[in-house]
Amino acid sequence: MKNRFKSVFIEDFDEMISPKFPVVFGVVLIYLATVFVQSSGKLSFHETIGFTIVMLIQILVFLFSNKIFKHKYWIYFIVQGIITFDYAIIAHEGYKTIVLGLVPLLIIQSMIVYNDAIKVILTSMFFYSIFGGTIIIINGFHELIQSLPLIIIITIAMRAYAIFYFKQVKLRIQTQKVLKELELAYEKVEELTLANERQRMARDLHDTLSQGLAGLIMQLEAINANLSKENVKRANEIVEKSMEHARRTLADSRLVINDLRSYEKRKMDLNKSLENEIDTFKNVSNAFISKDINIEAQISSRIIKQMVYIVREALNNIAKHAKAENVVVKIIEINNKININISDDGVGFDIRILDKLFGHYGIVGITERVKAINGEIKIESKRKVGTNINIIIPIEKGIDEENG
Repeated sequence: MKNRFKSVFIEDFDEMISPKFPVVFGVVLIYLATVFVQSSGKLSFHETIGFTIVMLIQILVFLFSNKIFKHKYWIYFIVQGIITFDYAIIAHEGYKTIVLGLVPLLIIQSMIVYNDAIKVILTSMFFYSIFGGTIIIINGFHELIQSLPLIIIITIAMRAYAIFYFKQVKLRIQTQKVLKELELAYEKVEELTLANERQRMARDLHDTLSQGLAGLIMQLEAINANLSKENVKRANEIVEKSMEHARRTLADSRLVINDLRSYEKRKMDLNKSLENEIDTFKNVSNAFISKDINIEAQISSRIIKQMVYIVREALNNIAKHAKAENVVVKIIEINNKININISDDGVGFDIRILDKLFGHYGIVGITERVKAINGEIKIESKRKVGTNINIIIPIEKGIDEENG
C-alpha cells in the first residue's frame, strides 16, 4: 500500500506535495502576513532581510529536497525544523506568526510523505516541540500557556484536513484502479472485435468468392463431361448458366466489399434470394430439390443475409460432397421462430471428425452464422443414409428497429 501510495502521488521526493506550487505559495503568504500585516512596524529592516533570506533557503530546501537528502525524509524535516527555529532567532517579536503558519504546513507534508500514523505523530511532536521550546526560551512559559488555545485549534484543523485528504487518496486510488480495469477491458474488447471481424470476413469470402468459384468449377466439369459425350446443346446451356453464375458471384463479392466499407443497411427479399440459391443448386447438381418456404413475419436484412448464406452453404456442401438424389429445403415460421430444415439422402459423414478436416469450413461457417443471430443448430448425419441440418432462429431477435 505504501509503495502504491507513493507511486500515485509522489513518484519521487521532489513530488512530495504535487504540485509544489501550493507549498511555495503557502510559505510566501505566511511570510507576507508576518512582515506586512501582523508585525507591521515591529520588524526592523535587518530583521526583514533576515526573514527573507531564511524563507528563500526554506523554499530551496523544499524544491531540491530529493537531490539534497536522497529520500531520507527524517533529515529533511529536521533541517526544516532548524530553519523554522531561525525565524525566532532573527526577530524575537515577529516569529510567532510565521512559526504558527509553518508548523501545520510541515506536518501536512509529513502526512503526505509518510503513509504511517506513528511517523506522522512523531514528526508532529517534533515540530510542536520546536514551537513550544522556542516560545519558552524567548517569551517564557506563560506565553506558551496563552498560545495553547491556538495550538489546539490548529491541531483540530490539521486532523480534519488529514481525514479529508486521505479520503481523497483512497478515492483516487480506487479511481485509478477502475481506470486500469477499464483500459484492460477496452483492450480485450478491441481484441475480440478484431477477432470477430476476421471471422466475419472469412465467412463472407468463403460464402462468396470461394463458393462461387467452387460452383463454377462444378459447372465447368459438367460442361467438359457433356462435350466428351458430344452433347453440345446441353454443354451450351450449362455455359450460359455458368456465365450467369459468374456474374452473380461478382455481384455478391461487390456487396461484401461494400458492406466492409459502409454501415448502410440494404433491404433484401428473402424469397427471391432463396429462389436464386435453389436455382444455382439446380445448375450444378443433378439432385431433385423440393422446397417449402412460408415466412410472414418481418425480418431484418441482417437476419435474412445470414439465412441466405446458411442455405447457400448447405446446398453447396450437398452439391460437392453428398452425391444425393433428393434434397428438401423447408423454411417455415412456428411460434415466433424460424425453423430451417435442410436434408438430403446422400453419402453422409461422421460429424465426430468434422473438426479435424482441415480446409472444410462449410459446417463451421454455418455454425458461426447461426450463433451470430442467436440461433440453435443441430446436425445429424449417417453414412450412406444422408444428412439433416435443423436450425431454429428466434424472430424477436431479428426484427428491424424501425419495425420494433
